[in-house]
Amino acid sequence: MTLPPHRLFPLSTMLHEVARHLLSELAPDIAGRFAAGTAVRVHASFEHAEMRWRAAQAVCAAYGFQAYDWLATWQRELGARQGWEVCIVELSDADDHTLMLLPLGRQRKNGIRFAGFLGGEITDYHAPLLHPDFDASAFSALWPVIMRLMGGVDVFRARRMPQHVEGVANPLVALHGMRHTEQAHAATLTSTYTEFQKARSAKMFADTRRQLRRLNELGAVKLLIDAPPEQRAAVTTGMAQQKARRWHETGSRDLFAEPGYLDFYQQLAAQGLFGGEIVVSALYVDDNLVATHWGMRYGQRFYWLMPGYQDGEWARYSVGRILLDAVVQHCITEGLAVFDLTVGDEGYKMQWADHMLPLYAGQQGHSLRGKIVVALSEAYQQLRARARNNERLRNLIRRLRGQRSGSVSNSASNSTSNSTPNNQ
Repeated sequence: MTLPPHRLFPLSTMLHEVARHLLSELAPDIAGRFAAGTAVRVHASFEHAEMRWRAAQAVCAAYGFQAYDWLATWQRELGARQGWEVCIVELSDADDHTLMLLPLGRQRKNGIRFAGFLGGEITDYHAPLLHPDFDASAFSALWPVIMRLMGGVDVFRARRMPQHVEGVANPLVALHGMRHTEQAHAATLTSTYTEFQKARSAKMFADTRRQLRRLNELGAVKLLIDAPPEQRAAVTTGMAQQKARRWHETGSRDLFAEPGYLDFYQQLAAQGLFGGEIVVSALYVDDNLVATHWGMRYGQRFYWLMPGYQDGEWARYSVGRILLDAVVQHCITEGLAVFDLTVGDEGYKMQWADHMLPLYAGQQGHSLRGKIVVALSEAYQQLRARARNNERLRNLIRRLRGQRSGSVSNSASNSTSNSTPNNQ
């Protein structure tokens, strides 16, 4: 499908004016599949979209990751630094009420124009804000129009897209090229903590109580479920240090060693989140900060996002689980509905969760070179998958790695041996 030539607007002009374009004029061949008066806007900045975005949060289904403050802070601290341009697409009805808001952006890499959701790797769920009454059955027909309005896209890529947005079907997961790739885990909260415990391991809760008693023997235990403003920066810094240590232990990427990441968490902890709140929690023994958590409450859902704990002797006391247990109790007392453990299949999440959130990912080519990029990328992913499933190849790689490791060790040993006389 193509747009009429006279409806191809220069991106800079259209975005600067934040003009509202009726679908009946913009794409008359598909307009009849949507309600009369449906219109499209594309916002080139968060500032242009702010008023309408905040209003949409009050009526649209969304996760906390789609809150204006979450993504605007990300763009300010990280997105702009990474070369993302803002192209927020909004659909509205005849009365100019928001039906859907897509927090999209563009990024150019090696001459290829990529489009995707804003929010990067620190955003667990990438999704639109969706009005529950929006009929998205014809969304796939509108999607090429949206890509064209963004000013030229070679490849659209998405990851961690939830199948539903707080119960509302997410139309993007049905687009060509999208598939189920991973899941998040969550726990349904009950009216009482006692009821919550009955559905889980009694041994786990008994051990948590025992560890808490042991901690009390070491010093004064203080649990801060929501740290006061004067302590939030210190606890957030402590969380970052604990996470960085754990990432190094597991050979994972240390985000906090890179510019902007700690600033993102500090900024949100200080300014808060419209429509919800940032909750910074801590477990102290005397003056020792032994466990931390940086999380978010939005609607009836609490997000367990960035837990940390002190290593060494403190790890023997399950300090991270003690803090998690206390936060869960607090959420039940507050009457929240869901404790969201978010993305990942860590073992401890299985002990707490009672349901999963399917997440989708995929890519599409929207130009000739984009289709070539997608084809090459898909072929590479298939080769990797075959390699992972080929036991002989895996064994060969292990042997080669072992030989390489042995060679490096011998080289290091020889180097040390040769340098010793010079150092004596």
